[in-house]
Amino acid sequence: MDNTLPLLNIPFGEWAFALDLPEKERYRVRQLHTWVFDRRVKSFSEMSDLPVDLRQKWDKNFRLRTLTLDHKDVSAQDGTARLFFKAEDGKMVSCVYLPGRGGDEDRSSLCLSTQIGCAWECTFCASGRVKFDRNLSASEIVEQVLQAEELYGRHIDSLLFMGMGEPLANYGNLVQALHILRSPLGLKYGARHVTVSTSGLVSQIRALAREAPKVNLAVSLHAADDSVRQRLMPKSAQWPIKELLRSAWDFQKITGTGRLTFEYILIKGVNDSVRTAQRLANTLRAKKAWVNLIAYNPVPGLKFERPSDGTIQNFTNILEERGVFVRLRKPQGTDIASGCGQLGPARNK
Repeated sequence: MDNTLPLLNIPFGEWAFALDLPEKERYRVRQLHTWVFDRRVKSFSEMSDLPVDLRQKWDKNFRLRTLTLDHKDVSAQDGTARLFFKAEDGKMVSCVYLPGRGGDEDRSSLCLSTQIGCAWECTFCASGRVKFDRNLSASEIVEQVLQAEELYGRHIDSLLFMGMGEPLANYGNLVQALHILRSPLGLKYGARHVTVSTSGLVSQIRALAREAPKVNLAVSLHAADDSVRQRLMPKSAQWPIKELLRSAWDFQKITGTGRLTFEYILIKGVNDSVRTAQRLANTLRAKKAWVNLIAYNPVPGLKFERPSDGTIQNFTNILEERGVFVRLRKPQGTDIASGCGQLGPARNK
């Protein structure tokens, strides 16, 4: 492994010190930002307006990239692609590129991973069956965006922290990555275009509101009562739904964000009943929130099933009739096991 330090793991405010720049040369930090984030160079040697001795010195101590694209799987159904990267320790990291659909063909999204494996063991999710290995560094998180944009030759419109892993369980690296993604000195993403999803780590939700750049929050709820949530999300259910919702409303109040998103995977015979829909509606009605309904995507080895179209529509209608905003998400990438809840091990080609 390379013993140099990934530059993107260092907070922007510490670059001048880490790079050993004297006071009179600290303007070079702005040059670095331009080269790294606007011109997308991959080594210091490409920075032609910097002194050769500085470039050589920094090349010996720092590196700009830590991931290399290994391969990609592309959906024949809708063009969704799962991108597989090899990290410097040989581990595989993946993210999912989602092309625009319907009236938004020109828009694209990237579903980012924050961990290799996942320790939260949600019973319906393929990622929950992958043993937790390690957290991704801030550099590895940001590089998924850099490399996807370079691969597709375009700006990714929306960033979704909904890939493998629980983002708030990798809190420090997540926040560092968010600063890079949101900063005018970094990738310049607006708050409305970055969404962090969580299975419900209550204390970290409040910390994210206070300490991170403003982003959207999506809470993976998947149940309207604690007993069902315990069955589906045994570790996350250590926080009762009422406590989880209080932290979400606190996030909304602290950040001044708009509608919160509550993700809800509909599973046949588990959380799709009329009574459940009514209870969920009573919980969220009159709140600035919407429900992102997702019909269950099959995972090999799991016995959960997708509800019928009629059940899904009836569940949707009940929520809407009670004043809850609902978006029924269309499946993408299911033929390459890249739909919601389907991200299994990131494999070598």
